[in-house]
Amino acid sequence: MKIKYTGLYAAMITAMIGVTGCSSSSTDTSSAANVTGRITGFGSVYVNGVEYETNGTTVTIDGVPSSDSDLRVGMLVTVTGSDDGANGDAATIEFDDDLEGVVTQTVAGGGLVVMGQSITVDNSTNLEGFTDIIDLVVGDEVEISGYPDANGGIHATYIELEGTYADGDEIEVKGIVSALDTTAMTFTMGLLTVNYSTVPSVDVDAGLADGVYVEVKAESAPNAGTLVATKVELEDGGEYGVDGDDGEELEVEGLITAIDETTITVNGQTFDIPAGIDASGFSVGDMVDLDIDVVAGELVITDIEEEGFDDDVPGKIEVEAIVSATDTVNNTITLGGVTISVDPAQTIMLDHSDTPDAFFNLGSINTSTANDLVADRIEVEAIPNADGTGYIALSIERTNETSTVVELEGPVTIDSLGGFSIAGVNLDITSAVLPSVTIVDGDELHANGELDGSGNLVVTVIEVED
Repeated sequence: MKIKYTGLYAAMITAMIGVTGCSSSSTDTSSAANVTGRITGFGSVYVNGVEYETNGTTVTIDGVPSSDSDLRVGMLVTVTGSDDGANGDAATIEFDDDLEGVVTQTVAGGGLVVMGQSITVDNSTNLEGFTDIIDLVVGDEVEISGYPDANGGIHATYIELEGTYADGDEIEVKGIVSALDTTAMTFTMGLLTVNYSTVPSVDVDAGLADGVYVEVKAESAPNAGTLVATKVELEDGGEYGVDGDDGEELEVEGLITAIDETTITVNGQTFDIPAGIDASGFSVGDMVDLDIDVVAGELVITDIEEEGFDDDVPGKIEVEAIVSATDTVNNTITLGGVTISVDPAQTIMLDHSDTPDAFFNLGSINTSTANDLVADRIEVEAIPNADGTGYIALSIERTNETSTVVELEGPVTIDSLGGFSIAGVNLDITSAVLPSVTIVDGDELHANGELDGSGNLVVTVIEVED
C-alpha cells in the first residue's frame, strides 16, 4: 500500500475517516461498516449521518471498557457493525482522544495552544466541564478530539476540562515523527520537540523513524516547546490513515487540508485525483466524502462529494430564545417566532445547561412552564433549506440562561413600506436604539427584543454586524 503523508500536523489527530466494506447481506441492503467520524447526536448514536442502534454494543474509551452513556457529542469514534447508509447496528464503538495535555497559551478571540498545538473552535464544538472557551486558563488540563486544519492546528469538535494540571499527571500526544536525531534522542511533531533521552529503551518502540505515526506519553508539561517523554510507541502500527485490501471499497470523510489539480489531502492523508474526477469546485476547509477503490494496493478515488451541511451559504441565521414548541414527529423546533427543521443525523446537539443530558436530543427539550418549570432557552444556528422555504438547523445548544429576551441575527429584508424582517419575523423598531449607519436590504443585523401577541419582535437594540 502506497500512502503519502504531506504536511502531517503537530499532534496529528486521528483522522475522521470512514471505511465501509462492500459485502452485502442477502436479506437486506446493509453492508459491513467500519466508520470513523464525529458523534452528532443521540437517540441511538448518530455518526457520519447514520443512526446506529447500540443494543449490545461494546464501547471502549481510551482502551478502557465503557458504556454508551460515557460517549459525548463531538467525539470522533470508530464504529464497526453494519448500516444501509441511514440506519445501522453498532457492534463496537471506540473512542481515543487525539490530544490530552496542558493549556500553554490562550489566544484573544477564543483560541488555545495545547502542547504546542494551535486549537480552534466553532459554535458546534462540544465543551465538557466548562461553558465558554474563554473560561480556560494556562495550566488547565484538557482532552481534545477534532480535525487537523490547513494551518497545522486542530479544529476541535470536543474539549473536556479535566482539571488543573499537576506534575506527574500523564499527558499524551499523537503525531508523525520528523527530524529524528538518534544521537540527541529528539524528534519533532509539528511545532513540538520531543526529547526521549531519559526514556528506558524498553519504552521506546524499535520502529521509531521519520514518517511513522506515534503516541508520546509524558508526566510533565512542555517547557520552551520541548516535551520530555516517558514513553514512545507506534500508533496503529506506525501507519497513519485509511488502508484496505484489494477489491475493497472505502469511504473517506473529512476536511480538505490541501488540494491542487492532481492531489487532494483529507485529514492529512494525500490521494491522487484520477483523470475524469472533477475536484475543481472544492477548496481547503471543505468537508468531503471520498469513494475509493483499492486496486493493486493503490487507493483510487472514484467520486468526491460535499459532506454534511454547507454553513458558508447566504442567509444563515442565529436565534436564541426560550423555546416555544418542538415536534419530534416532523423534527422541528420553534423559538423566537421562527420554526426550524432538525436533521437528527446531521444537526449538532449540544447541552450546556447546568445539568447536561449526555443523550440530549430534540425530545429532551423542555417547552412546559407548568408546575413552576422553566422552558429551556435554546440557541440555534441554521441555514436556508434546499428549496428556500425554511431553515435547517446546523446546531442546537441548550444554555443555562432563563432570559426571555429574543436574540435574532441574520440578513434583513426591507419591504416596500420600509418595514424590517429577519427570517420572516417582523421587527418593530419604534422604540429601538438604532445604529448610526443606514441599514439597507441584506445587511446582517443582530436584534434583541420581546415577541408581542402578534408574533412581531419588539426590538430594543439593533446592531449591524460586520
